[in-house]
Amino acid sequence: MTNKYVLTFDIDWAPDFAILHCLDILDKAKISATFFTTHSTVMNEEIIRRGHILGIHPNFLNNSSHGKNTYSIIKNCLSYAPNAWCIRTHALVQSSPLLFEIFNNFSQLKLDVSLFMHRSKYSHKCSWDFNGVTFERLLYNWEDDAEFSNQRFCNPNELFFGDLTVLDFHPIHVFLNSSNGTEYKKLKDKIAGTALQKINNKTAEKFKNDGIGVRNHLDSILASNYTCVSLKSI
Repeated sequence: MTNKYVLTFDIDWAPDFAILHCLDILDKAKISATFFTTHSTVMNEEIIRRGHILGIHPNFLNNSSHGKNTYSIIKNCLSYAPNAWCIRTHALVQSSPLLFEIFNNFSQLKLDVSLFMHRSKYSHKCSWDFNGVTFERLLYNWEDDAEFSNQRFCNPNELFFGDLTVLDFHPIHVFLNSSNGTEYKKLKDKIAGTALQKINNKTAEKFKNDGIGVRNHLDSILASNYTCVSLKSI
């Protein structure tokens, strides 16, 4: 059996240059991925134009900029990605009532990717059926910021887990080549009061990590002999 992996990216209000940075990396490797978008940006169209999947990343936390209730939050996010069929909730907020409300009201959504177990050997898809509402859920098993405490980046034995690895990267961490989160924290402290998506490349460049980090790990994944597959094919 061929070992496979899926690449996903949580945009998390990243500036356009960080998203473009990831797109260029994927272009060079001739690899497709799924991006979960959080806001209106020309990069959403660029993601689709380059052959990637665009899903939504709704924020259900208090004081969300996406809206005041579940319906308005999803409606707002779909305005950024009108053809989205997959979802990962910001901060992985989830509950049975929340999922029921989302998938009952928005039939175009078919897949939830909000289940996460870091480094689990068993990434897999299952069906969710309740009271007439049916959709699929996919467990993903690696995320860049979940690795900050141990920093096992680029270790050949830590790249993949089991027959299927579903990875989640954040464009800002790829751009910064984050190692333990301090790079991002220093950047946020520097731009206090300014929205992340509004900063420029020059400002962010100052906080890049020169050691081993998230970008190096992504490069190792792309250079491997494992097969990258689309979220649609799982």
